[in-house]
Amino acid sequence: MAKKGCRVVLLDISDGMLNVANEKIAGEGLEQRIDVRKGDIRELSFDEETFDMVLCEHALFLFKDQDQVLDQLARVLKKKAPIIVSAQNRYAQSLAHLPENLVPEKLLQALNVLGGLEYDSMTSDGALKIHSLTPNEFRAMLERHGLRVEKIVAKVVTTPLRIAPQFIMTREYSSDLFEKLLQLELAFCERQDALALAAHLQAIARKIE
Repeated sequence: MAKKGCRVVLLDISDGMLNVANEKIAGEGLEQRIDVRKGDIRELSFDEETFDMVLCEHALFLFKDQDQVLDQLARVLKKKAPIIVSAQNRYAQSLAHLPENLVPEKLLQALNVLGGLEYDSMTSDGALKIHSLTPNEFRAMLERHGLRVEKIVAKVVTTPLRIAPQFIMTREYSSDLFEKLLQLELAFCERQDALALAAHLQAIARKIE
C-alpha cells in the first residue's frame, strides 16, 4: 500500500514484530510513508473517523472479546470507508481435530471446539488461545458495529482438511502444481456457499453513513 502512494500507520503490541517491520521498511526506503507505532488494538489512541481504510489481517482470533476490537476499528474508520478484516472459522477449527485413527477423546475435543466450550492454542502451554467464529457469527458481529458487509471470502479451503501436513509444510513446489492449487483456492474464494469449508474468513465491509 505504501509503495502505491498511501500513507500507512502500522500498529502492533509486540516489540519484536515492530523491530522486524522497521527493518523491512528501511530496506524498502518507505520510512516517510509508514508510521510504525506500538499499541493495543483494543484501546486505539486515534480520534474517531481518522482512517480512509482499516486492515486487520490474522489478528482478530487472538482476542476473546472480539466485539471490543471491532468497536475500536469501526470507531476510527471514516464513514463509507472500507475495512478488511479476517477471522478463524470454527467449523474448520473443529474438524481439524479429527485424526486418521479416530478415538473418543479427539471426537469430544472437536465437539467442544465446535460448541465454543474449548479453544485451540497457538502455543504449547495453551496461553495463546484461538478464538474462532462461524461465518454467520462473523457477519453478525460486523453488522452490529455499523459495518455493511460487501463480501466474505473463503480462504484456504484446501487446507488443513484435505492436504497432508507434510505437503503443507513443504517450502518448494513445482510451478504447475502451485498454479493449479492457487486457481482452486481463488475459485473457492468466489463462492459464498463455500464459507463453511474455509479455514480463514476474510470480510470486506464499509462503515455505514
